[in-house]
Amino acid sequence: MKRIIAIAFLASTMGAAVSTAAAQAISTVTIPFAFHAGPTLMPAGVYRVQSLNDLSFWLYSEDRDRSAVALATTTSGSTAPAKKLVFNRYGNRYFLSAILDGRGECEKSFGPSKLERTVRVEEASLGDEGRVLLALK
Repeated sequence: MKRIIAIAFLASTMGAAVSTAAAQAISTVTIPFAFHAGPTLMPAGVYRVQSLNDLSFWLYSEDRDRSAVALATTTSGSTAPAKKLVFNRYGNRYFLSAILDGRGECEKSFGPSKLERTVRVEEASLGDEGRVLLALK
């Protein structure tokens, strides 16, 4: 049942996104490492970032070979364009954590995936974790 609700929500989000996509700014970022956007593993490369609505955004590779839609767990409601991506780093694994606006304020934040929670516990004993900020163009 939860899966059906999630799929229905995603479908309605995407439907709303299609109608407003032309009005949304698209930013570009070069990400020099493989990373997870939710459950999706994305390789290093050049990506486009497009806000779909207040709670979601679309991240896709320049060649459109890879893409992910991420739903925010919190949002500031800011209309300022996204300027930075924030990643949580555990060892050599990176997880998309937030999008910041031009003022450095959190525009959207994303809760940890099941994999990120597992990796965080594994890496906690090693003390090899941190945050990485990447600027969007």
